[in-house]
Amino acid sequence: DTVFCFQMTPSISIILPTLNEERGIIETLKRINKLDLDKEVLVVDGLSTDNTVKNAEAYGARIIIEERKGKGVAMATGVKSAKSDIICFLDGDGTYPPRFIPKMLELIKNCDVVVASRLLKKEGANDCMNTFIHYRFFPFIFKSFLKKFKTSEPITGMRLMRKETWNKLNLRSHDFMIETEMEVKMAKNKMKVIEIPIPCIKRIGRSKWDSSWGTLLKIRNYVKRHEKYLKDLVVIRYTHV
Repeated sequence: DTVFCFQMTPSISIILPTLNEERGIIETLKRINKLDLDKEVLVVDGLSTDNTVKNAEAYGARIIIEERKGKGVAMATGVKSAKSDIICFLDGDGTYPPRFIPKMLELIKNCDVVVASRLLKKEGANDCMNTFIHYRFFPFIFKSFLKKFKTSEPITGMRLMRKETWNKLNLRSHDFMIETEMEVKMAKNKMKVIEIPIPCIKRIGRSKWDSSWGTLLKIRNYVKRHEKYLKDLVVIRYTHV
């Protein structure tokens, strides 16, 4: 007798770019595994030197090793490997609550992108430097240039969209600039964006942002590297008025 095997396509692919998140990835995957969703979980790891990959495998994630550096590269690799037409990006440091994914999945029926924002509802602990960077500095820059766009947390690490939308954005950034570029191109393409409030949760493990003068230098360098996109934002501001 002939036996036919059918592989069901998951309703959503959850993509987690990681680099040395051995502690955060455990808690993040525990939370994801509690979701009553037909899902696949992809951890795209950028050559972590700790137990990130081992821990992710232990909690059932599909591992993709990306030797090229950068969050943007990892996100693009995850999209190419995703089986579902709906993708959700989530940082692996425990700062974003996966329990909101079902709500985002429902909202995507009526928009192009669903964005989770910690600015709309501040709860939980967070360190002071990260609070300044995420809740004051970057949103101030974006809102100064882009009055008509409503995203309150431009560099959020939790977004949900269709693959078609991702492809339309035609993103080119290899590193953390991916989120800035995404914000600009969502506005340029006049995409419908829905934001949902999520609580602020303190990250698990060491932050990539050091609370020191080094962080201030990173901020300065970040702004310089984003000059192209900030100029684009100026154009958008006046073309939308």
